[in-house]
Amino acid sequence: MRFKIPYPPTKAGKAQWAKDYGLNAYYAGKHWSKRKKDAEFWHALVRSELRKQGIKPRPFREAVIISFWWNDRLDIDNHAAMGKMIVDALKGVLLQDDTKKYVKGVGHLFHDEDYILVEVTEIK
Repeated sequence: MRFKIPYPPTKAGKAQWAKDYGLNAYYAGKHWSKRKKDAEFWHALVRSELRKQGIKPRPFREAVIISFWWNDRLDIDNHAAMGKMIVDALKGVLLQDDTKKYVKGVGHLFHDEDYILVEVTEIK
């Protein structure tokens, strides 16, 4: 199962996106109320994109591996916060839960497209 999350359409918007949601923003001591708003934003964004792309809520029965493909100016390890918020948004939609029983791994890669690609692969 694959779906896309679009980046902001402008270079400046994409740069601000990276600044707002990269892991460095959280290491810098982002206030809890802002972190809560970030999580709400990402949950709404992910669920909206799933609906737009015709993906119906149907949690996988077996464990999964989740892969992310990014194309921004962040270092690969700086995507951890965004990845976590996306995974959290998938709970109850494509995931039973995000415990190790249901999510066996997460990977971060780069690609050259102008969107975030998320792939949820069931493993047996």
